[in-house]
Amino acid sequence: MGILTNKKHFLHEHLTFIESIGIDGKDGGFKKFLNELGISNNGESWEIDHSTVDWNKTENHYQFFFDYENNESEIMNWLTESELSKSEFLYTWLDWNDPIVKIKTVDFIHNWNEFYIASVEGMILTTTDGKHYMEFTDDWKYNLNSNFEIKPNTKK
Repeated sequence: MGILTNKKHFLHEHLTFIESIGIDGKDGGFKKFLNELGISNNGESWEIDHSTVDWNKTENHYQFFFDYENNESEIMNWLTESELSKSEFLYTWLDWNDPIVKIKTVDFIHNWNEFYIASVEGMILTTTDGKHYMEFTDDWKYNLNSNFEIKPNTKK
């Protein structure tokens, strides 16, 4: 049962807004959606980083390890200070059973770790215009990649 259909899902405790955009993410739907926003995601970085986004084709690439003890508030503060916080909404796809959803950026920033836990195999989020995007990898490296600075001095 997906997040949208299961109102008892733990993530609902942290949401003030969630809306289906009416596009299924499965069967390549999310990749096509990202491509339409101008986000290259042909999996060229999969073997290196379990990354769906092609970061070698991204003009600005920032990356840091995000899975460390007491990271929640530190990363929340960085996200609050980043360009991402200027956007009201984000798109993401959290569950195979659900469509792509639109969520409030502030909900994500304040509860980013819960969103990550709710995602099954990594997570990509993008602003509604596709200008800013980020990806949490699902491998042992636990990298947070973005095309904007989150943690200072992490440009690749």
